[in-house]
Amino acid sequence: MKKLIVSLALVAGLGLNASAWYFDGGLTGTTGPDGYSSYKLNVLIGHENLAFEPSLTRYTSDALDKDYSTIGLRGALETEKYTVGGEVGTTPEVNNYTNKYVGADITFSLTPTSGGKSRLAGPGSRGMARGGEGVTRVDVGAALKHTIHTNSAGTSDLDTTQTAATLFAGAKVLMLNLSASFTGYSYGDEDATPQGFVTGHTFLTANMPRSSVNARVDIPSTLPMVTPFAGYTMTKYKNGSSALKTDESSAIMLGGYVDLNMVVANVTYQIFNYADENNSFVSIGAGLKF
Repeated sequence: MKKLIVSLALVAGLGLNASAWYFDGGLTGTTGPDGYSSYKLNVLIGHENLAFEPSLTRYTSDALDKDYSTIGLRGALETEKYTVGGEVGTTPEVNNYTNKYVGADITFSLTPTSGGKSRLAGPGSRGMARGGEGVTRVDVGAALKHTIHTNSAGTSDLDTTQTAATLFAGAKVLMLNLSASFTGYSYGDEDATPQGFVTGHTFLTANMPRSSVNARVDIPSTLPMVTPFAGYTMTKYKNGSSALKTDESSAIMLGGYVDLNMVVANVTYQIFNYADENNSFVSIGAGLKF
């Protein structure tokens, strides 16, 4: 933070337009059953129409035995009418597992005069429904992400190539912020078990999703300073068994956040049902934006 303040001071001293800079970052921690814990640190720094967002996600559980870290970087061109972004990242090798990914996304605002650069859905949503003003706003977009999962056990590397294609949309209608997405997954080699986050899940899973549908509603201004939200995610899995109820899962998410212009805090409770068993995950986060 001290380095950021110094940098901004230097920019101002050079006579550049400091008001064109913006910052949005936060830290979110999640706990769950069987020793699961994770946290994600993301920092978005933007200037005029360009934004860069480095992130660090760290997770572990009793089954994983050790801590894993995923390092990512997303860059985007953000205008009033559209956002075009790209991302790269990797999980350095732990317990013989590693992954690398690359992705791209595009979002269009069908009513660009009613809001700013933060979108209501997709990678440009900032994780909260803060974009958009007026009676109605609609954002639509698509994203593509290609990941190579590698298990280095033995004398040769075992790989699973995974491609996730997502369509998403968000709408601001009266007092409601609505968003939804559909993700379809395709695979090449299938020799290593993927580890990753499904859209709508606050936790990581080691599985092979085939498709996922997510929906969320935020209700601003219903409580003093608090915006409650609710979400639902249904995921179907490749190579699952209907008899064992491992071919699909469902997740219900409830929570709320406080947005005080520069300071944001949020709490999320999620119930995950898989193989006829319910597990609960709790996430708490806080951040700054200016």
